[in-house]
Amino acid sequence: MDIRAIIVDDEEPAREELKRLLQKFPEVKILGEFEDAVTAFNFVSQNAVEVIFLDINLGGISGVKLANQIKEFKDFPLIIFVTAYSEFAVDAFDVGAIDYILKPIDEGRFFKTIVKIKNVLSQKENKKENFVVCNLKDELLLVRLGDISYFFTEGGKLYIKKGKEEMPVKGLNLQGAENRFSTFGFFRINKEYLINLSKISKIIPWFKGRYLIEMDNGDRLPLSPHRQSEFREIFKF
Repeated sequence: MDIRAIIVDDEEPAREELKRLLQKFPEVKILGEFEDAVTAFNFVSQNAVEVIFLDINLGGISGVKLANQIKEFKDFPLIIFVTAYSEFAVDAFDVGAIDYILKPIDEGRFFKTIVKIKNVLSQKENKKENFVVCNLKDELLLVRLGDISYFFTEGGKLYIKKGKEEMPVKGLNLQGAENRFSTFGFFRINKEYLINLSKISKIIPWFKGRYLIEMDNGDRLPLSPHRQSEFREIFKF
């Protein structure tokens, strides 16, 4: 899945750094880079842009104001603010930004943003694929992928972990879940666990060069040595 993106920042070093990071993701196609809001707005109005990496302080029209203008489009792009100013986070999310990255950019944090972008775009393209069906007593419950921390197997059955809550999944095994949801940012860390990469909170050194993955709910899961090389490549460590 190609992701059509632009960069909007009035400082050339910042644009170059974003390009360097984005070049690690061949699926991201940089359609253009802009140093002011007006030129960026005109480009977005005439081209199919899916993602904008946007600075707050552009020297003229602010990034927040540009985001508000772009939101008027029928199918407006995803907006990711990339800025040195943490105090504008509330304003950024008020205009519908899906993420807010502080400069200097941490590469692990940036990877999570790319995962989030893929999740959102995949869900837009595959609306029928953005949930799983779980058994809850005598009812069937639809759980959104973005709410799931991880899938796991136990006793030959597949479950999800949503926060601290465990629920059995209907009509799916772990291999099937991996096949369906790997493009949504899920990664198989061993034979028993398929995790949501955007829900990782820590990567913890363990023993003999191995790692534990701490999820957003505090659960710590072992990373298989067989998956370690691919996992390290994803997070560039």
